[in-house]
Parts: sequence; structure tokens; C-alpha cells
Amino acid sequence: MPGKEKALEARIEQLEQALAAQSGGSQSSEQDPLLPHFELLLGDSNEGNILLSLQLLATQINCPELAVWLVSDLLQPWQLIAQSAALEQPQPSAHDCATLKRFAAVLNNNQQLVPVSSNGKLVAVWQIAAKQISTPELSLVRKVGALIHDAYCRNQLLNDLQERDKRYHYAMEASRDGLWDWQIGENRIHFSRGYWRMLGYDYQQRPGSLNTFVHYLLHPDDADTVIEKLQGARQNRQSHLSFEHRLLSRHGTVVWVNCRCIFVEPDEQGLFTRCVATSSDITQSILDKNELLEARTLAEESSHAKSKFMASMSHEIRTPMNAIIGLSHLLEDTSINDLQKSYISSIQSAAGTLLQTINQVFDYAKLETGKIIIEKNHFDLEQMLERLARMFESSALHEKSNIIFDIKDNTPRFVRGDATRISHIISQLIKNSLQYSGSNEVIVSAEALAKTPEAVSVKFSVTDHGEGIAPQALRQLQESLKASNLDRQENNNDFGLHICNLLVNLMQGQLTVESKPEQGTTFSFTAELEPSKIGDNRIQQRSSNCRSLKILVVDDNQLALDILLKTASKIIDNVDTAKDAHSALGKIQQAEADAAPYDIVLLDYKMPLKNGLEAARDIKCSETIHNKPLIFLVSSFQRDEIFTDHQDSDYVDSFLSKPVSDSRLFDAICRALPECAIEQSAKHSETRAAALKGLRILLVEDNVINQQVARGILRKVGISVISADNGQQALEILENSPEGFDAVLMDIEMPILDGISATKIIRKDKQLHNLPIIAVTAQAIQGDREACLAAGMNEYISKPLKPDDLYQTLCDLLATKPERAPQ
Repeated sequence: MPGKEKALEARIEQLEQALAAQSGGSQSSEQDPLLPHFELLLGDSNEGNILLSLQLLATQINCPELAVWLVSDLLQPWQLIAQSAALEQPQPSAHDCATLKRFAAVLNNNQQLVPVSSNGKLVAVWQIAAKQISTPELSLVRKVGALIHDAYCRNQLLNDLQERDKRYHYAMEASRDGLWDWQIGENRIHFSRGYWRMLGYDYQQRPGSLNTFVHYLLHPDDADTVIEKLQGARQNRQSHLSFEHRLLSRHGTVVWVNCRCIFVEPDEQGLFTRCVATSSDITQSILDKNELLEARTLAEESSHAKSKFMASMSHEIRTPMNAIIGLSHLLEDTSINDLQKSYISSIQSAAGTLLQTINQVFDYAKLETGKIIIEKNHFDLEQMLERLARMFESSALHEKSNIIFDIKDNTPRFVRGDATRISHIISQLIKNSLQYSGSNEVIVSAEALAKTPEAVSVKFSVTDHGEGIAPQALRQLQESLKASNLDRQENNNDFGLHICNLLVNLMQGQLTVESKPEQGTTFSFTAELEPSKIGDNRIQQRSSNCRSLKILVVDDNQLALDILLKTASKIIDNVDTAKDAHSALGKIQQAEADAAPYDIVLLDYKMPLKNGLEAARDIKCSETIHNKPLIFLVSSFQRDEIFTDHQDSDYVDSFLSKPVSDSRLFDAICRALPECAIEQSAKHSETRAAALKGLRILLVEDNVINQQVARGILRKVGISVISADNGQQALEILENSPEGFDAVLMDIEMPILDGISATKIIRKDKQLHNLPIIAVTAQAIQGDREACLAAGMNEYISKPLKPDDLYQTLCDLLATKPERAPQ
């Protein structure tokens, strides 16, 4: 400690001068004459200072921290105790000047004293430099002055630095990262051992220079880019930089690294003079990433090919389905008898079942590609459930079971949503109940939970009263529904449920299940739909003659009886009920006796003891009943299953399939009692004609049968139709038709020029910019609707064409009939 010794010598010289000025003073005075001068020095010093007497006793100290136990290797411990800045002196010991000189020599040799507290804890490490203080006259050592420097913090810091260096070394070894330090001004780079090892070199095998880095280590294709990045960051005074680049190993292989740099030590101009960086080997990560990208590209290509194939198959399958369903709709409006109507109904039912099966197959395929979409089409909720009932009429599951449909009063009949997917979900839930519950009755209900002018939330439920689900199995099922994990499903039933769950989620709803052992199970889901005006042109103006009728409803199932009662009460004021054929016959006879006979009897087909046909025979053949009521047989079976080769079928005036809606009941009454339909027919025809009659439509469709179907549907309501076989022909017709068109029905898939391309060309013509164009597609693939709308089409409907959907779409687009733009 040379600096500290010089400082001490300077202070001691001041003390010696003071002693010289006071030579001859008493050495036994109460206060040592050296003490005041030493106090002055103590007060100005930042170091620890101590003044020792001949007896090695501290006579003055400026640092309370020195008042601890001191331990010396050569002398016995001596104690310094400070209390309120005053020192309590222990009894002096007999030590002569020689001892003090030797002690001073020891202290002057940078002796380290290690103070330890009373509990044995190390508190400091002091280094001491000392010098003797003697009187000039006697040359006797009177005192020893010492500078005491606390080296504990310095030693601790050195230890910490050493430990940090070790820790950093171990961390670098563990991470296998390379460290490099670039002295920019000197063009000198220090590479760590890990850096050389990462590239397969021995430590310092090549000189640490910028030339080595650029010409030997950097990949030739990356060298210029790396140097530009480093120099650019320095010129822009950018302190941090991170980028990826390639190096070349000793063996010539490519090593990808992630380089993270920090620029430090700026010069007077603010330019950094040093760059320290780490380089992490990310070669395997890059290889994995490239492999993943290749796999993803292959998967996307496969998905695209699959989507294209599915779109093509959808078009090929839906085209003949459109013909079957469309022509059956047209055939219904011809002059045919009841048996022929029954055949047509069976055709439509079978076609609907086939179409739903096709849609399910496509949905399964779309799940893998993530391209399943939810459509928004106008539909009649009652008709949807009726079609669903028709699907189960021919099912073996339905032969010994009863499906009851219950639409709550608050549920809107006409809505906008995906009727196909909703029907799919309900169908799957019905199948599950019939197959696994052990119940012979399933109740399907629909109820509106919330309604606004823009949206309606409808809850659909499928309930059975079978065996129920065990609590543990129920919890597992509920958890799996929440997880929506298709991979966890172990059988087709569970897979079907999770397909339903996915579809419900896409409709912003939730699929739930409730069950109790031996009491049954209820599956419910909600669907967010939109109110529709599809029924505005079909709302029947029911005759007052109909409301004055008297009707008897007969069904042994109380729930089915209540539903039929509620349905009939919507259109007829006077409705009675009976639980079986015997009580029904009694009520009819009593009404005859009271001179208030029934006009119509609704008889359920499946009843105990005596079925509906047998009851109809008894009523019609009764000699006590003179005013024979009309008999409407109600059944969830197909008409042909009941009437074929059954002699009692002649006693039935009309047949109604379950579920029986108020509109279908009213239609049946109108057919049986024409006087009830006069007002309704006039109003209905007048409203339909006013909305659509006289429109001029351009139909663009390449399939001849589809043209025939669409023309028939449109002409049925008085619309004039001009056909084009492809988009190019449509453009020519538009260009050469001075009278113009009110709208265009545009197929998507066509030869020569497809519908989307044709629409884009049409929209470039200012005169045709506002011409309504409706896309007609058989694909229903995600992105198809968006592509149509982006091309400039106004609306989108899918095949097979449903007349009511098409009519309503036209009414919506042409609510205020615009003038045709002359071409």
C-alpha cells in the first residue's frame, strides 16, 4: 500500500513537528500532548486511523467500526470497545519500546487483521500500514500511528468476480454458445473456446482478426450482408442488434447461428468502438423449421387438392339431386291424385335423406381441412322438422318408437340460418336416443330463449325417458364435449356427438347433456339465428269459417295430445280431446245427441286396443252418428305403410304426417272444405303475384335439367326467364338485350367462362353496376361465398334450389322494384 504509507508519513511528520514544538513537556500529564494534533488528522481522514500507546492500548480512534475484537497472528488479542464514541481503556500491560517497534514493523508489513464478532461472524478484513512516532530528543517510540484500510469489500468483490467468471464459463460451456469480442478500431476479434468448438476448430487455431471472421468463418453468400448489418448498426448508433446468418465449419458444412450483438464504448463522435456478441447454433432448429415448412406445404397442397376434389364431387352429386328435388316440387303443382302425391312425398323424403347423408359425408371431409362453413339461408322451422320426421318414417329405428315434435309458442317459424346443419345435429341426437336409451319415445322441442329484431336464440332439445347415463360416464361425456377433442372418441356414437358439438360451436351455440339414471337423458343445444321475412308472402289469411269449426283430437300419448291440441287451437276455437278410440266414439255420439256434431276428428294411428284405422271404420259405420265427421289420420309412419292393402283406408278423408303444424293442418282442412280456402287462396296469390310477377330474370346455367327446374320454379310465380349456357353467352345476351333484366341467377361452375369471372366483367360496365346477381352453387365450400361476394354478386344460394328460398331472396333484393337499365 505505497500510497497509504506516504499519506501516513506526511501525517506523522506533522506530529513530529508538533512534538518538536513541545519538547520538554511532561510525559506524565493527564492528557498526552500528541493527542490534539492527532485528533485533527483523524477528523480529516477518510481512512480508519488509530493511535496506540506503549502498552498497545488505543488512545484515539476515528472509526467506530474498529471497536470490535481484533485477532493478530503474532500478539495476543487486544480489545477495542467504543461506547458512545468514547473508549474504555483496559488495564495497561507492561510492554517496552522494543515491543512497540516490533509491532509497528509487523503492522507496516501489510499485516491483515481479521475481526470477528462475538457470535463468530466475519465482519471485515483490515490491512494496516503503520509508522512509529518518537520524540526528537529521546528518540524513543512514544506512539504508533496506523492507517487501517477495510479490505473486506475488496476481497469480497474479487471473490465475487472470480465466482462470476466461473459461473459465466460454466454457463457458456453448458449453452455451447460462441462468444466473440470485436475491437473495432484495431480490427481485432477475440473468439471464445466455445466459438471455435462450435465450428470444429481447436482453440485459437486461426488468428483472431476481422479477416479470419470474414474470409474463413462467414458463409460467402452471407459475408457482405453480415458486415453491412454490423457497420450499419454502428453508424446508426444502434446499441443492440440481432440477426441470423450462416457460418462455415472447419469441414465445410453450414452452421446456422443466431447472432446477438451489443455495441459499447462510444468515442467522442458517439461511434461505438467495441462490439461483444454471442452466436448460438440454431442449425437443427433451421433444419426442423424447413422440414416443417415442407411438410406444411405438402399438407396444404394435399388439402387444396382434397378441397378441389370435394368441390367437384359436391357439384357432380348436387346437380342430379337438384333435378330430383326440383322436379318433384314442380310435379306437386300438377293435377295428380292423392296416391301420386304420396309417391312424390316419398321421393322428396328419400331425396332429403340422401341429401343430408351427402352433406354429412362432406362435413366429415371438411373437418380435416378446417373448411366447414355455416350457411345463412331462409328456412321454415316447421318444414325443417317435418322433413326430419319424414327421414325417420322409413327408418328401422322408428318402427317401434314414437318421435314427438314440440315447437313452443314463442318460437318464430321463419328464420335465417343453416337448416341443413341444424337438421343434421337433431338427427344425430335422435339416433343416439333411439339406439342407446332403451326408450320407445323421443321428444324433440324448439324454444326461443331470446329475441331481438336482428337475432333470435333458439334452444333445441332431444329428450328420452330411458335408462339414463351413469354419473361417472356423464361427467366424462360433459368434459369431452367441453374439450371438443375428436381424437379422444372411441366409437362412432361419440364421434357423431362431437361432430354435432363442432357444428353447434360454429353456430355460436353450446351442446349440453343432462341425465339421471332410470329417468332419461336430454341433449340440448342453442343456435344463434336471424329472423326472416320468408313467410311474409305465405302468411295465410285464415277464413272465419275455419275458426268456427268443431274438432276432436284423439291420441293415447298425453304429450302428443297436448301438442296436437295446442296446434289445432291456433286455427280453430272449439277443440276437444280424447285418450283412446272408445272414449272418442262416445264423445262423437254425445255431440250428435246434443246437436253439436264434430266437423273433423284427428285420429292417431298408433293407439292401444284399437288403432286409428279401426276407429275410423267404427265412426263411419256407426248407425247412431248421422253427421259423419271428416277423419284425418295422424301418424309418424308413411302413408303407404298404413294404407297399402288395408281395407279400412277408405274411411280416412285425409292423412297428416307428424309433426302436424298449424299450416299443414289448415292446408288439409282447406282441401277437405274448399269454402275455408277461398279467402286464403286469393290473398296468397295476390301477394305472391304482386311481389314477383312480371320480373325478367337471366338464368345462367350449363346443365339442361337444372335450367328446366329453375325455369319451372320461376315461371310458376309469373317470372319471365331467359337462359344462357355459360358466362360468355350471358355477357352477349346482356349486351344485346335493350329491355334489360331485373336480376341474374348465376351458376358458379360453368365451361368457357365461370360465374365469378363473368360477374367481374359485368361489374366493369357502369350500366350494369347495380344489376342484382345471385350466385347459385352446388359447392358450399369455405371461401366460396366470400369469393362470390368479392366478385360483385349480391346474394348466394345453394343447390338444390328450394322455391321458397329463391322467392324470398328475389323479394329481398327487389323489395323496391328498380327500373331496368337499358342495355
